[in-house]
Amino acid sequence: MNYCLKSSQIFLLFLSSIPYLYSQQLSPSVRISLGAVNGVFIQRNGKTLVVYGDSNRELKKAEMVLFTHFRRDVIWAGRDLIKKGSLAIAPFEQKAYFIKADSIWKKSIVTRFHDYANQTTKIGISPLDIHRFVQPGETVQWQDLKIKVLNTTGYTRGSVSYIADIDNKRFAFTGDLIYGDGKILDLYSFQDALPGVDGYHGYAARLGQLVKSLQHIAGQKPDFLVPSRGPVISDPEAAIKKLLQRVHSLYKNYLSITAQRWNHTDRMITLSNHVLDSSNIIDWMPFATVIEKRPPSWYQHIGPSNLLMAEDSTGFLVDGGSKMAFQELLKFKRSGMLKKLDGLFITHYHDDHTELVNNIVKEFDCPVYVTKELKDILENPGAYDMPCLTNKSIQNLTIMNEGQKMSWKDFELTFFYFPGQTLYHDALLFEKGNGEAIFFLGDSFSPAGVDDYCFQNRNMLHPGTGYFYCLEVLKKLPPSVLLSNQHIQPLFKFSRHQLDHMGKVLQERNAILKDLLPWDNVNYGTDNQWLSIYPYAQKAAPGQTIACTVKIFNHSNITKTFTVKPSFPKGFMIVQEIPPLIVEPQKEGKHTFKVKISKKAPSGLSLLLVNVKFDEWDLREWSEACIEL
Repeated sequence: MNYCLKSSQIFLLFLSSIPYLYSQQLSPSVRISLGAVNGVFIQRNGKTLVVYGDSNRELKKAEMVLFTHFRRDVIWAGRDLIKKGSLAIAPFEQKAYFIKADSIWKKSIVTRFHDYANQTTKIGISPLDIHRFVQPGETVQWQDLKIKVLNTTGYTRGSVSYIADIDNKRFAFTGDLIYGDGKILDLYSFQDALPGVDGYHGYAARLGQLVKSLQHIAGQKPDFLVPSRGPVISDPEAAIKKLLQRVHSLYKNYLSITAQRWNHTDRMITLSNHVLDSSNIIDWMPFATVIEKRPPSWYQHIGPSNLLMAEDSTGFLVDGGSKMAFQELLKFKRSGMLKKLDGLFITHYHDDHTELVNNIVKEFDCPVYVTKELKDILENPGAYDMPCLTNKSIQNLTIMNEGQKMSWKDFELTFFYFPGQTLYHDALLFEKGNGEAIFFLGDSFSPAGVDDYCFQNRNMLHPGTGYFYCLEVLKKLPPSVLLSNQHIQPLFKFSRHQLDHMGKVLQERNAILKDLLPWDNVNYGTDNQWLSIYPYAQKAAPGQTIACTVKIFNHSNITKTFTVKPSFPKGFMIVQEIPPLIVEPQKEGKHTFKVKISKKAPSGLSLLLVNVKFDEWDLREWSEACIEL
């Protein structure tokens, strides 16, 4: 065994296991202060250049500060330095996020509805004074140092890294491109669009850019990788190799059961080619059995809706989001084919399933059925920050319990909570007296597998939740039941082997994610709303006192204590401090607090930000709520 480790290497190994506690001299001129955001301090001729910021408030001033990307949960650490006169350097591709943040937010309060881009909301709330915007290939000259700018988009669009040779060592300042020994901070930040693939369907699509960026960094042969968060990486080659392997393993696992292979093979091929190389072989799950014969006479597929017809020409509708479906219903009504609509069931809140529900109810005067899990997001969509939201509130819902049955004509209906494609998702079993049965599972499965396209949908990966839960529901259905996806014409059926296989792949995904993500539970890295403020947006008037509720889902397997501290805009004041939230494992903790708004508070949009601490994590400006005065 070789015991000839240098003292600095031993200290780095020790340091990497205890984040946020130490300041370390990496070389005679380079010191790192580990914290909520790492601060890199480079000394030359009595002057200081800072990378990322000074989260521990150690410096009185610095001559220059370098930002690798725009995320507010990182750049907050450099704001005070800029106010004290530091010259700020930032990526040119992200210019708008640095100097027009307030304008972006004013637009987003409207564009957040019908959103299929699904980009991070962790954007600054006010403009920063940036001295220079740099592009890949350029050099930042400071004192005697020439700092190269590299294109390392990945964690955010247009992010960069900085490479500098200092004290005979090569340092790479990589932002959030890599975390520790071959990990990344989260996956939902990588959700993105590609040519032919919108952001909603681009499952962590920027992992392709991450792969190229890591390869680019590796080619520079750095001695140290110094990220914006997490420990210093003293063996860059090994850490990058591990991360590349883990990314490839995750994407092969994902693609093997993705629903996109059924009717969107072009998307699947684009994603595969973007992230993987030709050496990666995917173990595709065989397609489910597709029912080629004519469907039951009482079943009609109309776009993303399904109409179920009784023998007396009355109907029952599943989902009402598309204009085409609504027009077909009107046509059936005018022709006499549809005499009455006795009910409407909503599988999930996405706008292509809900946008015209109110129109249908007005036309046909029918009740709307959902489970309790969907009630609030349908009644108050603006209170949420979720993909594909309608801005139309649906009221007077009839709430059905999990497993509750209801008779309609010659049918028995059974209602299910079915958190597949999104956390807020239902399903409905329709059984006819003659033995015919269809299970309407919304958008959660296709004959190729699972529809988990978008991390922002909150697909939980705990045993007994999310798709694990849905698979168990499918296993308990009678063997004769056919499956209906709202966007797919033919009915289909999985074998028991296929259901078991999908569960096994999801279990393997959990194991891959455990190596890929630094949290004690992988769901912190896949669920972007484990911390949220409810309502996400609300309107108020100067002089008013409003209520906000902080919600924390403890994904860990043990009880955790979370310390939450809101950050208020000018003219806002919390009435009472938020006590530490003690949350049981895999439960949601809540605390409602009141905010008093000054009569002199400026009109327009203001943002309330939330900091949170638990275990070794210190996450600043992690979540937000929008208040329109």
